[in-house]
Amino acid sequence: YAGDDGETYLFYDNPAYDAFWSVAQELDVPVYIHPAAPVGQRYEKFYKDRKYLVGPPLSFANAVSLHLLGIMTNGVFDRFPKLKVIVGHLGEHIPFDFWRINHWLEEVERPLAAKAGEVFCQKNIYHYFQHNIYLTTSGHFSTITLQYVASYLGPERLLFSVDYPYETIENGCGWWDGDAESIQKALGGKKAYYDVGRENAKKLFKLGPYHGCDA
Repeated sequence: YAGDDGETYLFYDNPAYDAFWSVAQELDVPVYIHPAAPVGQRYEKFYKDRKYLVGPPLSFANAVSLHLLGIMTNGVFDRFPKLKVIVGHLGEHIPFDFWRINHWLEEVERPLAAKAGEVFCQKNIYHYFQHNIYLTTSGHFSTITLQYVASYLGPERLLFSVDYPYETIENGCGWWDGDAESIQKALGGKKAYYDVGRENAKKLFKLGPYHGCDA
């Protein structure tokens, strides 16, 4: 949302943002897409009478999933195949609809787009999640959910995160440390556990040595 009244809607799949994506790819730096609370007419029409759905219960996932799927289907990752995007909350509900989304895009929407001669993603959504997108555990401290997502993407696309101040460090780290044995089994072993816990982030952000980096 942008503008004085929050009613100017900006979508990152718009070609006007290609200059931004081009620089991000050239610099080889990831871009984190995080939601914001709805404002203006969107709040008034969708959430005013259901205010307890604002934030993690629903509105955050709705906002980011729209942007992320738009970036995929409108060809941003095709134009910038080395682009790296990070999304929190274990994918903002998208992984749990992988089959349905992919089925509909491939079997229904792709033929329609081809017939109309319109821009459409060159690959299926699994490709972009496995090559361009990283997911964090922020605000989603569920071992069984993590196992499900890892089964599709592999632990190399996952990053441990807490989501402070929406969630507490005690809750996030308490889950990660306290359920370590189950998480290791879910991810496929101790190496994967440490990769998700720290090594993937160190590699993605090109972090040099820092205090406690191997703790």
